Amino acid sequence: MAKRPKQGSKLSSAPLSAHAKIMERKRTRDRWITGIVGLVVLAAIAGVVWLFASRQSLEEDFSIVGQGEPVIVQVHQLNCADCDVLRANTKRALAEIDDDRLHYRMAYLHKSEGIAFASKHGAARYTTLILFDKFGRKKGVYVGLQDVDQLVELFNGLL
Repeated sequence: MAKRPKQGSKLSSAPLSAHAKIMERKRTRDRWITGIVGLVVLAAIAGVVWLFASRQSLEEDFSIVGQGEPVIVQVHQLNCADCDVLRANTKRALAEIDDDRLHYRMAYLHKSEGIAFASKHGAARYTTLILFDKFGRKKGVYVGLQDVDQLVELFNGLL
């Protein structure tokens, strides 16, 4: 007894109907569209991850200190409400000044590089700002919360 081919099998020698040809083309087109959309989504996700990673590494790059432009380094501890407020105030003050010469960096106390940098500059306490002039000289260490107006005044003194 011979096996019968399954219905819709490509082994059949019967010609495809017009409707079947249209449906086959549509399935092929849909596969291509799904593949292209998948690639675009994957590329977008990779781009966001790359952007976040590069931003994080830039935020923790202390090599800029003493390279010709003033730098503000915040000593920051995770889950510290005061640190978050100081960060927000610092970003507002920097936005008011709007000068590309001022650089803002974070020394995280949960990372060895951040601890080493903060210790080296005598600021191993969180909620601290260390201000450096364009030559890398320490211009001040400010512990505790600072309001935006105070920060604007301090940062303008660096320029």
